[in-house]
Amino acid sequence: MAETTNLEIVTPSKVIVSEPAEMVVIPGSDGYIGALPRHSHLMSTLDRGVIDIYNDNKIITRVMIDGGIAEINENSVVILAERAEKLDKSNKQMLEERLIQFKSEESNSDKTIAELASKNALFIQAVIDQIN
Repeated sequence: MAETTNLEIVTPSKVIVSEPAEMVVIPGSDGYIGALPRHSHLMSTLDRGVIDIYNDNKIITRVMIDGGIAEINENSVVILAERAEKLDKSNKQMLEERLIQFKSEESNSDKTIAELASKNALFIQAVIDQIN
C-alpha cells in the first residue's frame, strides 16, 4: 500500500473531505502545489480552482474551492475554504436548485444579501461548469 497523507477540506459550515490521500494537487496563489506524504512544511493562500485528490495513482475526488488557505506538513494537508463543493455528477441537480435559489435572492432589497447571493451564484455556476 502506498504512503498517504491525511487530507481535510473544511468550510465554515462543514467538513467537505476528511480522508487519507496519496497526493493532493491544490490551486496555490503562485501556481499549483502537489502535496505528497512527508512534504516539507508549507502555508499558502489559495485561488479559486479545483483540488485533485489521488489514490491508487488516479484522481478519485475533485473539489472546487473559492480560495482559502492551505497548511501542508509531513503528515497532513489542511485546507480552509470559504466555499467548497465536490465535483460530482450525482449532486449536479442539487447544485442547479441552489443556483436558482441564489439567483432569486439577487433581487433582494437588502444590498448585503443581494451581493452575497450574487457571489454564491457565480461560485455554484462555476462548479456546475466544471462538472459538465
